[in-house]
Order: sequence, then C-alpha cells, then structure tokens
Amino acid sequence: MAAVHIRNVPEETVARLKERAAANGRSLEAELRIVLDEAALAPVARKRRQINWPTYSSGIHEPFDRHDFYGDDDPDGR
Repeated sequence: MAAVHIRNVPEETVARLKERAAANGRSLEAELRIVLDEAALAPVARKRRQINWPTYSSGIHEPFDRHDFYGDDDPDGR
C-alpha cells in the first residue's frame, strides 16, 4: 500500500479531523483513509445545470442595434 505525506496542514484542520475521527470511533489515520477514499470515488466534475433564459421576439428579422429597442436613452452608446 502506498504512503502519502502531507505537509503544512493547519493545526485547526488537524484538530477538526481528530475530533471527527474520535466521533466515529477511529484513529486519525483510519479517518484520513476514509476521507481520501471518499474523495477519490467522488465524481470529478459536476454536471452543469442548464439555465433556461427567457427569450423575446423583437419582430425585427434583420440586424438591429440598441437604439431599435431603447431609443436614445444611452448617450454614450453603451
């Protein structure tokens, strides 16, 4: 079995992991094995949620610009 060494883990993280291990009746090493196993089995990427944007017909079928919809309320043309 391979060994993994992790450096520079914050003390508060180690303390929380020790608490988690104790709550589950396991050693820190056993708890970390479970955490790593669960992370390795988790899907790599989540499926993206499709967003359904409302669309509106302008009634214009040729190229148009902002002025066609909003008039001249934007003097900078943005």
